Amino acid sequence: MRKERGLTVRLIAENCYQLERSRGSNGYVVSGNGSTAVIDPGMRGGYNGLLEELRDAEPVIGPVTHILLTHYDADHSRVVKQLQQTLGVPVWLGAADAAILRGEVPPPTRFRRFLARVLPTEYPAQVREVTGEQGIFEGLTTFPTPGHTPGHLAFQFGEVLFSGDAVRVSKAGELRQFYRLPISDKAQALRTEESLRARIAGGGVRWICAGHNAPARTGTGRG
Repeated sequence: MRKERGLTVRLIAENCYQLERSRGSNGYVVSGNGSTAVIDPGMRGGYNGLLEELRDAEPVIGPVTHILLTHYDADHSRVVKQLQQTLGVPVWLGAADAAILRGEVPPPTRFRRFLARVLPTEYPAQVREVTGEQGIFEGLTTFPTPGHTPGHLAFQFGEVLFSGDAVRVSKAGELRQFYRLPISDKAQALRTEESLRARIAGGGVRWICAGHNAPARTGTGRG
């Protein structure tokens, strides 16, 4: 990866960037065909730096038109309401996670119920709930990857796969299960891991960008 000259965003692949000033999880940006999406903007403490970074990068990435959440965890989503109010753009979130964030369904484990009490995330406006695989804009798709949370999503833009916390990713691009405590459903998480392996093995994925690991080249992306 390299930094765009004069900017803090780091180029991963064509039109795909990693944010440097978001806080919590890794934040990413993809842009193309007049649309720009921020993926997992992170914690509230990063709001000012994140907004400045996005505005500084606008000549390269364009104005933000979508906010995408892989899941509802606070380290990925707690800034989303404030950011959505500022930018006035839709937020994409898995339907099962949206129900939890609205308080209609309780978090699925005791640990997650504890997290909801100590790190509550406010529900944003203009939420577009995702229930299956669908396109967001040309070249960018989302699909369910449940297990870590019931409504967890992954996003793919060209040859770059954004996996959130569905899996951990080694420097060599190998997939591993996420830490057990925050996993909502272990059986689902294992099925998701296998489905991601199959997607990568099928070709077309050269980079995998996880929530808490550095972007890594996949086995199909080497050489």
